Amino acid sequence: MIIRIAPEKKQQLYWTITLVFTILITLSSTIYSLSHGIYDGFPFIYFIPIILFVYLYPSRGVFFSLGISTVYILLVYVYSGFYSQAVAVSTAWFVVFVTIGVVTSTFAEGLREEELKYLGIFENSQAGIFTFDLDTQRLAEVNGKCAQMLRYERPELTGADLSRIMTGKESRERFVRQIREHRKTGDLELLFTARDGTTRQFLVSASVTPGNIAICSAIDITARKLAEQVIERARNDLEMRVNKRTEELMRVNKELTAEIEERKRFEAAIRLANHKINTLTGITRHDILNQITAVVMYLSLIRESVTDPVVTGYLEKVVDVTGMIQKQVRFTQDYQSIGASEPRWHNVDEEISEAAAAVNQNGMVIEWQVDGLEIFADSGFPKVFLKLIENALIHGTHATLIRFSCREAEDGLIISCEDNGVGIPEVSKERIFRREYFRNTGYGLFLISEILSITGLSIRETGTPGSGALFEIHVPRGAYRLIRKTGEPESGR
Repeated sequence: MIIRIAPEKKQQLYWTITLVFTILITLSSTIYSLSHGIYDGFPFIYFIPIILFVYLYPSRGVFFSLGISTVYILLVYVYSGFYSQAVAVSTAWFVVFVTIGVVTSTFAEGLREEELKYLGIFENSQAGIFTFDLDTQRLAEVNGKCAQMLRYERPELTGADLSRIMTGKESRERFVRQIREHRKTGDLELLFTARDGTTRQFLVSASVTPGNIAICSAIDITARKLAEQVIERARNDLEMRVNKRTEELMRVNKELTAEIEERKRFEAAIRLANHKINTLTGITRHDILNQITAVVMYLSLIRESVTDPVVTGYLEKVVDVTGMIQKQVRFTQDYQSIGASEPRWHNVDEEISEAAAAVNQNGMVIEWQVDGLEIFADSGFPKVFLKLIENALIHGTHATLIRFSCREAEDGLIISCEDNGVGIPEVSKERIFRREYFRNTGYGLFLISEILSITGLSIRETGTPGSGALFEIHVPRGAYRLIRKTGEPESGR
């Protein structure tokens, strides 16, 4: 059976044999010299075993030097017969040997600790570390991390040529040349070949020791470079898409600009047409009202001259119909102004105050608590409060109080208008806002509904019949704001 000994143990065995051999030679030369009366010269040989032992076993070097020095001085005493001069010289040598042992052992122990420290760094580093001879370009040492990154076992790389892991001749020669010229390099991106033939990209830093050995630290950046390539491709693709989209948007923008210009021309034409229509309508309405006024005057004259009850009854009906026509013609004037101008912000407190002052209240009490409230609505919005007050005065039988208030709800704001009159029957709550209903009750509520709908507001009646009417105007979020005393709107409106 063949027993294989590891290289480290084999080297240790060689050093141990050498140490034993030097000890034997030293003791033999001592005995020979003393037995022939020679007391000088041979003590220098003791330096060799002491230094060898301290090198191999630094922690026990002091004991060894003390032991071998003791053997030396005993041999001198025995062979010299306690010759005084020999004893004095041997004692001096004894002190020298022990001192050398202590000094070298201490120094060697410090060196061993430093060696172990740097060996720990070398072995446990998360970066791959390898060293190579700049002259022969052969790998001297490789730590486990480096071997792992290259898919090798460490013994496979120890003593191998640098070209084994750096197959690119040009880049390898350039790398070695840079180290020789600058003695130190940092952050070089180099390509390495792993055992399985794959190419790995390392970030390498190197420095040169006095023995012309290059110490290199390597970090595998293959994954990072692949990610950078993917990001670069994605960035290029995104840039291409952005450019394409920008060109498309510019084309669309040109089309929209042309369309806007065309629309402006149409709008200008429509405004001109509307202006002409409104002018014609106003003139026509004015002429019709003048003719109706003349009809009413003639009817009054006829009623004064006619005594027949049947004819008088017919005349009363004609007067009522004429009054209704007059009212409807005047309604067209109010309806025509809806949406004619841009919506704006209205101060509700001021609008209610002006509406209350514009009517004959006849003892009716009008209250409101809407301080700081502003509503974004059609320019005809002030008529809403005026028509609500007129509606309560005309139809709120026995009503003595009209109250306006507001409150916030989940989906916006509610402005309430309530009175203490007779209220509105359930069957009429929906119909009162329809166009056909004002033939019997007036057109105010229909007009209110139309004005509010222009900017997305709405109104409904939720009162209890017999207890008074309650109208609720719903204002969506974004169409109202509450102004602080400083004049700044509260946030979130």
